[in-house]
Amino acid sequence: MEPGSMENLSIVYRSRDFLVVNKHWDVRIDSKTWRETLTLQKQLRHRFPELADPDTYYGFRFCHQLDFSTSGALCVALNKAAAGSAYKCFKERQVTKAYLALVRGHVQESRMTISYAIGRNNTEGRAHTMCIEGTHGCENPKPSLTELVVLEHGLYAGDPVSKVLLQPLTGMFRSRGQEAALAPHCLPTLSCPLCDGCLASAFLFIVHCSICVT
Repeated sequence: MEPGSMENLSIVYRSRDFLVVNKHWDVRIDSKTWRETLTLQKQLRHRFPELADPDTYYGFRFCHQLDFSTSGALCVALNKAAAGSAYKCFKERQVTKAYLALVRGHVQESRMTISYAIGRNNTEGRAHTMCIEGTHGCENPKPSLTELVVLEHGLYAGDPVSKVLLQPLTGMFRSRGQEAALAPHCLPTLSCPLCDGCLASAFLFIVHCSICVT
């Protein structure tokens, strides 16, 4: 997938009520900072100016979140009723999310279930990171269960890596939560600016997200 630009927004699905886009990596969904020249919100407004809703702050109703570095399916509700319907689906866990990720090293187990309580790090300078229960500064950790399946082994910049599929079963659904959950397994690092402990080393790079509503 090429880097995001104002012109290359990828549309996965469109109806009267919803738009599903394939968000580019290293693109924020929205931003109040004028220096952010490219966001998904700006891509949408450029491509579909007629769909922008003046009753919303950013012009569009994003049904869920993807982190800055994560690409993948992101659902946009095109009206208030659709947004309420999507909120209910997410709240009642009728939505399945799956993440593709790269970890350094060749993971030997073909499948594993990872269970840790995940919270936010309240340590100064780490306010936007996630961490597991027991980590210094971990605030309000909640149980989280994630299924990991190894898809293939390969090389990245000459180093062994594993491509894995992560499916959150309960708890923290954001990709940074999955990064924090994998950290205790000491999978050597690729990249992870949002999980705790990555100033010294990181454990996971979330590549891509897909969603399915049941």
